[in-house]
Amino acid sequence: MLGSIFLGFVIPWIFGIWLYNKDKKTVLLIAPLGTMLAYTINLFGFYFGFWNFKPVLKIKLLSSFPFDVGLYPVLSSYLIYFIQKEKIRPYAIILIFSLATTLLEYVMLVFGKVSYGQNWNILWTFWSYVLPYFIIYRYYIALKKLGLY
Repeated sequence: MLGSIFLGFVIPWIFGIWLYNKDKKTVLLIAPLGTMLAYTINLFGFYFGFWNFKPVLKIKLLSSFPFDVGLYPVLSSYLIYFIQKEKIRPYAIILIFSLATTLLEYVMLVFGKVSYGQNWNILWTFWSYVLPYFIIYRYYIALKKLGLY
């Protein structure tokens, strides 16, 4: 579990603090949604037996908790940060982030830190990242329309 805390929470928030110092608004507005979406998707995945994180704790959802409050909200914040700063299309950035996050999970799968069940596979994993990143982007657009960005 210490490895999950370090890789899923400590390291991401080192980068998250750097981003917070550059763009407080993005982290404060986007990270909570990233956490909520990660938690919701992992709840769904654990409940239906699509995946498990190792170590498997008595309350399975706690196995992914460091990632839910670390990696995923930080990546969500960087997604919007890059959409604001880069000249390429937002959907290209969503695709890049989805592919990169899927690759990270694939590495965890290879090393046995994640296991799949119920015919879940890496392609479904990719779509499980595209959807929340797309929702986060649409949320950002809604915030812009409200004048909050």
